[in-house]
Amino acid sequence: MSCNKVIEVKDLSKRYEIYKYPYHRLFQTLSMGHLKLYKEFYALRHISFDITRGECVGIIGRNGAGKSTLLQLLAETLRPTEGSITVNGRIAALLELGSGFNPEFTGVENIFMYGAVLGLSEQRIKEKFREIIEFADIGDAINQPVKTYSSGMAMRLAFAVAAHIDADILIVDEALAVGDVVFVQKCFAFLREFIKHHTVILVTHDIASVRDLCTRVIWLKDGAVEQDGDPCQVTDDYLEWCYEARQGESVPAASPAPEETKAAEAVEDPRREIWRKYEEAVPHYTFFEFDENAPSFGKGGAKITSVRFCDPDGNELYHVAGAEKVSLQIRITALEDISAPIVGFAFRNHRGESLFGDNTFELYDKRPVPLKAGDELLARFDFEMPRIPCGEYALHAAIADGTQDEHVQHHWFHNCMTITSTYHGKTGVLVGIPMSKIELTKI
Repeated sequence: MSCNKVIEVKDLSKRYEIYKYPYHRLFQTLSMGHLKLYKEFYALRHISFDITRGECVGIIGRNGAGKSTLLQLLAETLRPTEGSITVNGRIAALLELGSGFNPEFTGVENIFMYGAVLGLSEQRIKEKFREIIEFADIGDAINQPVKTYSSGMAMRLAFAVAAHIDADILIVDEALAVGDVVFVQKCFAFLREFIKHHTVILVTHDIASVRDLCTRVIWLKDGAVEQDGDPCQVTDDYLEWCYEARQGESVPAASPAPEETKAAEAVEDPRREIWRKYEEAVPHYTFFEFDENAPSFGKGGAKITSVRFCDPDGNELYHVAGAEKVSLQIRITALEDISAPIVGFAFRNHRGESLFGDNTFELYDKRPVPLKAGDELLARFDFEMPRIPCGEYALHAAIADGTQDEHVQHHWFHNCMTITSTYHGKTGVLVGIPMSKIELTKI
């Protein structure tokens, strides 16, 4: 095993024996292998992968895909049926809220017990004790039995202990799904710092968190590795598959055009002189042409035919300054009857993080605009361009039918338009809000 590898999984399988009646298990044992009174169920089947130091690996998949079984095998709370797992380093696992805690013990007692289970000396736990208490921030409850804790308090203490026991590998299984926003932000800040020198395995249904934190994503499907690679690509393919699984087969995704995307022919704009003069203060964006051959998926009951940025008068824009008013216009053709269309967009950076976006659902929930096959629809979003760091960004657009929670996705475009930013100012954030006024007044 390479010194840079912290986990090596080879041909790993986990099989369970499913008995129809409880007493069949006894008969099976007494038969000495001559009877087979069970059905075999493989939670994992012949999976292999390596994880190196400094990676943050996301594990995604629908319920029952084998994610939790894999983590239990990595944490050695389960034994594999076949294959092997080699771990180089100490693992701290948050597999369930408060896992490893005795509910009858106080928070303080559980800190020492959990640390001892992981091989830490009492002296080392005492050295870390104050940091754990401060991170958990549950007040006097630390001296109360864990059985009296709320789910949020149990998660706080469990994460605080796992985060401060000198682990080389931290496994987090949906532990951040519970808790207030302040503590969740604290956990994410810790994870970002932890990843710099250690390894994190994150299992969550929160795709935004996966794209934000992970350097690599493994998609499990029916107990096997369906995909392993770039977070943006894998999560996009996973979301597409989820829609297909819920709605049926989608229309084939269009193949990307063979030639590179090219910007629309630019006309010299008088504003460019201002941008050149005040380059550090004013963001400058270039919009590339809508790519109708960009990867897409959906049921095919409607088709997005164009996406463009315009000025308030409807004239198409190829360049725009930050804080300038723009109108994002998405044109759709209905190919079948649609009772309650929802049109939306998302503006993402190179890591796949959605910086901003919106859809039409809330405004048209009570007054939908039904479409007949052949009808055309224009969705318009008017806003001011924010300030975003220098780099390339992608626009995603979609048309669905239904409600925010229950809908049929008819056409979802990935990266249908590229936007470049040449803003070199220092915002300190992913998205800077164009301020109408900033003022200091001494009182």
